[in-house]
Amino acid sequence: MEYGMPEGSYDSVFTYAPYNDLDKMGYMGPKRQGMVLGSKYGNFTYTRDYGQDMEENIKPLSAVELLIYGLSMLFVVMTMPLSLLFALKFISTSEKLVVLRLGRAQKTRGPGIALVVPCIDTTHKVTTSITAFNVPPLQVITIDRGLVELGATVFLKIRDPIAAVCGVQDRNASVRTLANTMLYRYISKKRICDVTNSQDRRIMAANFKDELGAFTCQFGVEITDVEMSDVKIVKEGENMGMSALSSVAKSDAGQQLWQVIGPAFEDFAKECAAENREKEAAPLVDLSDGPSTSSSQPSTSTPSIDIDHLITVANMAIDEHLVRLIGRVFQIDCADVEPICIDLKHGAGSAFKGTSPNPDVTFESRYDIFARIITKDLSPVTAYMNGSLKVRGSIQDAMQLKYLVERMADWI
Repeated sequence: MEYGMPEGSYDSVFTYAPYNDLDKMGYMGPKRQGMVLGSKYGNFTYTRDYGQDMEENIKPLSAVELLIYGLSMLFVVMTMPLSLLFALKFISTSEKLVVLRLGRAQKTRGPGIALVVPCIDTTHKVTTSITAFNVPPLQVITIDRGLVELGATVFLKIRDPIAAVCGVQDRNASVRTLANTMLYRYISKKRICDVTNSQDRRIMAANFKDELGAFTCQFGVEITDVEMSDVKIVKEGENMGMSALSSVAKSDAGQQLWQVIGPAFEDFAKECAAENREKEAAPLVDLSDGPSTSSSQPSTSTPSIDIDHLITVANMAIDEHLVRLIGRVFQIDCADVEPICIDLKHGAGSAFKGTSPNPDVTFESRYDIFARIITKDLSPVTAYMNGSLKVRGSIQDAMQLKYLVERMADWI
């Protein structure tokens, strides 16, 4: 028996209807609702179809407008061939011609030759190819109170020529002003570390493109791509924890708390000062019977790691997963040994003696300092703070080398 099957819906049990064809799927489908008669949009339509809806809304000319149009065409015919100099318009492949007849938009013309009525038609040529403009570098205060200078390049394309002409008075100025304002507002909600990171900056550019395109689609402009320029840090961001602690200390509750714990901190500071004075008063040279040692010169030991052994261990620890994770080229310049290049960006990665033409991060230090960092006898942050380790490049990229160091620690 057939339950709920319309008569003649299929020929046999092996007859299949096209995918999602509710009228021929062999059963009574649910009633389809949500579509308005005569409308091209439904309840689940999220994207806009450029270049069609404006032309569909064009109404025919009224009786008076038809009379004026007929008289104008008669005048053009009577003045031929001189009138053809003004009536013929040549449109290239990358252009569209928008015609306003008696102030009312007509269907777009082109490419090719288009005939217009000089007396009553106003024409606008619109380029439909991809164009670009630069957002000048802006100085923006970030959410962590840092100051950065950042610009962008916006690529756009006109999808709806009629909306581009009729929807906004000055399209180019409007898009530029909107991009300038939105970039300032978007960057002001980020932190310094988010803006300087290349991966985060690409994500920001994609989000900025979608947000800007949501506005520009109203007047027929599609944003195809956004490229952000390199970031120039004018002022480093503040430590948010220290800023919050400072604001709490300046409040009434913080003043009352300091009255309670302040004396204890003062006693601790006096004890530290007394210990420092005792150390300064101690003799620099021990004149006892034992062997004399100078306390002013720290003992230095020759690193026990040979540079060839270090490169061998690095190559053993490098694999394709580490290259995909880091994706950077590191250059290590030591004054007492040959330069070392660690390529974690191309192919399966490698470490070798020599230099790289375009390293992402360059370290400058003595080899004994670098060996102590590899063996985890010295923290890289401590070496960087006391000046023993210099970094040229992004600090965030330099910190990515810790993944390789962690692997090498198992082999050294």
